[in-house]
Amino acid sequence: MTQETDKTTVSCHICQAALKVKLARGRKSGKPFVMLACPEDGRHIRAFIADRTYVENLICQAEEKL
Repeated sequence: MTQETDKTTVSCHICQAALKVKLARGRKSGKPFVMLACPEDGRHIRAFIADRTYVENLICQAEEKL
């Protein structure tokens, strides 16, 4: 039995809520990061993507949509 999933969202591995994606900045460095967090309880999952090229491309894509 296969289950169809929405490929545009990533779910929390504990509560299955769709993760929030937002821009974060390093405390000391001020460098931008992409943060993934559970909207129900931030202790479930909080992950940061720090690849500079990926983050810059994502920011550019978001700015183009504005």
